[in-house]
Amino acid sequence: MMIYVAFFLIFVGVTFALHQVYSVHYAINFEDEEERPERVNRALTTLADEAEDCRDGEPSKGFKQAVARIFGGDVDPRLVLAAVAPGRQKAFAEPLLRRRGRIDTRGELTVAHLPGWKSRPPRHYRRGPMLVLVMACSLMALFWGGMSIFATAYPVAVPALAWINDLAVLTGLVYASALLAFAASRLDLYLHDLQQIGRLERRLNGAE
Repeated sequence: MMIYVAFFLIFVGVTFALHQVYSVHYAINFEDEEERPERVNRALTTLADEAEDCRDGEPSKGFKQAVARIFGGDVDPRLVLAAVAPGRQKAFAEPLLRRRGRIDTRGELTVAHLPGWKSRPPRHYRRGPMLVLVMACSLMALFWGGMSIFATAYPVAVPALAWINDLAVLTGLVYASALLAFAASRLDLYLHDLQQIGRLERRLNGAE
């Protein structure tokens, strides 16, 4: 019975790891209202509706009030207005909304990462290495999952590799790889969001 439980746990871990690759790919290439958090959808709809009354890049009174409700008083309404312009919502509005509560545009734009730790958004962020890490960790989870089936059918006789025959060890390796893939995918999204927020500010100020 325990062997079936172990295989089920390994299957769940491998599926979770591979989902990280799908999740990153979908986030980069597709815009889907159903995939966004509901609070982001509601805020985006509210801001887009209020932006219709804005003229010449200047926020209307209603738009400023909406920004104050959604972001608080620390975010420049002009930055938000630039983000919700047609064609920019996925690239700029979604990152801005995902990181609301951490952004402060009073003076120099900063992002709060942890209590007492603020910084400017990174000017450049190369996604390639992080995406490769997500894929590598997902494939490692798949490898350990496949190894569990192989080792059950054909136990490894080499003493130094005897741990491969232990399903508990392989299950732990699957989940370690899956958690690394998840952490890398979350970090990638976070750093990409910060880069986009910085780009939006530079565009607004004519520095890019």
